[in-house]
Amino acid sequence: MNSRWFFSILLSVVFFNGDAQTLFNNGGFITAQPGSFIYVNGSVSNNNTGVLAVNGNGTPTSSELYVTQNVINNSSINADGYVRLLGNWIDNGSFNSTLGTVFFEGNNQFLGGSSITQFFNLTLDGSGIKTQQVDKIAKGTLDLKHLHLNTDLYGFYVTSPALNAIIRTTGFISSANGGFLSRTTQNTGLYLFPTGSTANTSANIPGSGTFRYRPVEINPNDANINEYSVRMANLDASLESYNRNSTEPILCETNSAFYHQIDRISGTSPADVGVCFIPAADGQWNDMARWNITSNGIWQDIPAVALSNISGFTKSTATGWNNFVDIPYILTNLNPTAPTINTATLAGCSPLTASLQTTDISGTTYTWLSNGNLIGNGASLNEIFTTPGCYDITLTASVGNCSSSTTAADLICIDNSPNAAFTTSTTEFSSSQENVTFYNNSTGADTYFWDFGNGNTSNVASPITSFTNITGNTLVTLYAFTNNGCVDSTTAVITYEEDVIFYVPNSFTPDKDEFNQTWGPVFTQGFDPFNFKLLIFNRWGELIWESNDALARWDGTYGGLGKDCPDGVYVWKITYKPNETDKKIILSGHLTLMR
Repeated sequence: MNSRWFFSILLSVVFFNGDAQTLFNNGGFITAQPGSFIYVNGSVSNNNTGVLAVNGNGTPTSSELYVTQNVINNSSINADGYVRLLGNWIDNGSFNSTLGTVFFEGNNQFLGGSSITQFFNLTLDGSGIKTQQVDKIAKGTLDLKHLHLNTDLYGFYVTSPALNAIIRTTGFISSANGGFLSRTTQNTGLYLFPTGSTANTSANIPGSGTFRYRPVEINPNDANINEYSVRMANLDASLESYNRNSTEPILCETNSAFYHQIDRISGTSPADVGVCFIPAADGQWNDMARWNITSNGIWQDIPAVALSNISGFTKSTATGWNNFVDIPYILTNLNPTAPTINTATLAGCSPLTASLQTTDISGTTYTWLSNGNLIGNGASLNEIFTTPGCYDITLTASVGNCSSSTTAADLICIDNSPNAAFTTSTTEFSSSQENVTFYNNSTGADTYFWDFGNGNTSNVASPITSFTNITGNTLVTLYAFTNNGCVDSTTAVITYEEDVIFYVPNSFTPDKDEFNQTWGPVFTQGFDPFNFKLLIFNRWGELIWESNDALARWDGTYGGLGKDCPDGVYVWKITYKPNETDKKIILSGHLTLMR
């Protein structure tokens, strides 16, 4: 469609349909007024002195230009409304927007041409990768949504100083060596640089390597105008001429997976510069370094780096950083400071529990050795020492593959504990008064203390002592001491079995006079009266009388009517239990009944 006349107003919905149709403006003035909709099923080509105006106020009530293929601008486009594009953006002219939004809603689109397009709002949608072929600018908001913006060798500039001028869900920005994302700042607060990559080459060929999203957060220390730029290089810095093995001595190791290029393009404000990483995937890093080209090319430590945890990441932040002479920045680990063993010298007896302590530093792991042998890990450790002797304790602090150690000589010293043991001249008292000799078989002891369990004590190594008024078992304890206070003890019980004293008469005369009318045994001590039984049998072995009461007496009768037993010899049988044992004793004998 050749247009050399003036379209002043497009109020209705206008469709340019058909296969591969082109809206071709060759010097005309096409205006889409607010509320109108232009649908181009093909490309838009704006040439010569043509002006394409998509008017509006940046809201959904604005006019809208929907293009299913490319927008090719060789003249002027004014767009404060919406431009939705499924193809490529080829801008060789001028693009003016103070409120409008351009939506890239296709698949694998290019932002090209020879002009640095100054979008107001730019929103990525659809699918695939949006790739720059020239520098581009967003003066308002860059909305990445879930997509990948590949700046390639070019810069993408977000000139709005608003903290939320870049928004995203999972989207990110990648750059080849030479490309970057730039943001203008004029606030104190966190400015997100959502950098990532799916390539492991300087050329940043998408999808050719490991995906990493490793953003940078910059917090300017004042509200002056500054411009910072960031690129994530998803590869070993040595591949881009920044030799990771060229470091200050304080640096132990540098991150081989990725590094960042960070620059302050303009301004003088210091800033807190934070590089995000994922310890589970990237390893643990506790510091940052920058490449100092003025020192013959060397990675130099950045002082005052702090670690913090944010959602999904650990952030390494150079606080108040104001030296942006060189742009490469890399995560590092310092050779850790030799750790301090906070446990004082400790001596004692075996077994001895020692509490080993150090000052815990975040991101550092600790290993403890005793005389060169591993005994445990962590900033604190409780260890039991049993073998006598002195122990050198070594503590190693490690960060990643970096470590340093401290050794405390003879920090723990263990003395032998004595072994208390003894035997006795008797293990059982047989009377209420006895002398007992104690034979001391202890080892490793210097002094002794005996507790005889009856109120008497002794310090003699092998004493002889007298026990009187014995009425039961006696507990004897021996304490064996060393001169340094180590102690052991042992006990023994000397049992006491009371003699059973009893008398069994051999006859009685139940003749109804006042003498010797009943018969029974007489028990005075040493038996359990609740475990007693007496049986009497006649000469034919018939049981004629029995009792469980040691005090009961047989009157010479039998049966329920109490008939007199005839004169003669009878057999008795007694069963009882001594007080000190569970063994039952059975006795038997004869008695004579005479009337």
